[in-house]
Amino acid sequence: MLKEYFNKIAAYLTETFGVNFFFFTILITTASSIVYFVVITYIITQLDKRYFQRKIIDLKNNGKDDGTEKSHLSLISRGITYLLEFAKIIAGLCLLISGIIMLFLPGQGLITMLIGLSLLPFPGKIQMEQNILSQKSVRSTLNWIRIKANKEPFIFD
Repeated sequence: MLKEYFNKIAAYLTETFGVNFFFFTILITTASSIVYFVVITYIITQLDKRYFQRKIIDLKNNGKDDGTEKSHLSLISRGITYLLEFAKIIAGLCLLISGIIMLFLPGQGLITMLIGLSLLPFPGKIQMEQNILSQKSVRSTLNWIRIKANKEPFIFD
């Protein structure tokens, strides 16, 4: 029954869009997967080895500013900072929405959603990152990528 249903859908899509559409879709999906892998690998290798320790310190401070570092930004610098933060949020929302759409259409939906979420500020984000990083498989994969690029492994604790 499921096989018949699949064959009917495949026949309908082939008649409607043609075989070239499926080939193009597979080509684009494969290319985007490779690009995502290269970009993510590059980002992981360029991060400081203490990057995740800073997140733990921020979590212990509950994200509050303890007043030790004074901001000396001028009004123009603050305006640019706010503009960049706004652009980051817009990009994160676009990626999150695109990722949700890609769950139903061809594409790397989960990866796109994760990148979008990483750009968005929301309560509990650092705690969520720490929960993900507490898994041994995630830590070993991140360090494996860094070791292959001749970089020192991350320091998590």
